[in-house]
Amino acid sequence: MSWQEVSFLQKPWIKKTSWILANIFTVGNGAAAITGIVLTFLNTPDMNYWFARLIAICAILDFADGKLAKISGSKKLAIDIDTIMDAFAFGIFPATFIGYRIAEWNIVGWNIVAGVAGGLVFLGAAWFRLYRFIKRDSLYTPYFNGLPSSFAAMVLSCLVIFENTQEWVILVSSLIVSGFMVSMIPFPSFKGVPSKFDLFWIISTALMVMGFVVLPNSIMEYLSYGIATYMIIYLIAGPGYAMKLIEKRSEQERENSVEED
Repeated sequence: MSWQEVSFLQKPWIKKTSWILANIFTVGNGAAAITGIVLTFLNTPDMNYWFARLIAICAILDFADGKLAKISGSKKLAIDIDTIMDAFAFGIFPATFIGYRIAEWNIVGWNIVAGVAGGLVFLGAAWFRLYRFIKRDSLYTPYFNGLPSSFAAMVLSCLVIFENTQEWVILVSSLIVSGFMVSMIPFPSFKGVPSKFDLFWIISTALMVMGFVVLPNSIMEYLSYGIATYMIIYLIAGPGYAMKLIEKRSEQERENSVEED
């Protein structure tokens, strides 16, 4: 079921309000990403925590503006503006930060090369993932092809908040999530009107991610374990759930074609 099938949401004032809020959240997403890039260049104290907080803010705003854009019915907004901001939030910002972190690796003569290479691989994968996304109907699809770039950035944010995380671990992890992003593995998108299970998953995930934004640094470290658990579940069980959604949508399309005939 898509948002356009919910009669209450078809009222003009709701669509207009959703369109305005979606634009505000999209701009906020880009502003948070640019703030993160500036803070990275300034070598801000506790930047690991700032990175995790800003990625969490970007993820929340990205999810919210996507839902609002679908309710407003603005396909152009969802594809063009939102994708450009995502390129900053989940491409340039995390690539810049992990490049800085990997470059701190104590391998004389190769640390900068490793940092640039790691950042470029992640950036290329994120941008390819976004480019492939806009080639499909992004207003409503039951699944993503490849790991969402926001999810990949959250994986890295859970790693870097620990001071003892080695640079080589960040490099290897960035390469792994980059591989998942460019893959054709289906992952559920939660884009339609959520079912009870979808609603539970969305709310519980959102609460943990919001905890990254508002809770102190010491608690963020514990919270990252919960987020990491959800990420592992999504990586393992997500493709199977996405296939069920695909099959369900195919059955609905066949039933609709039979009724039309």
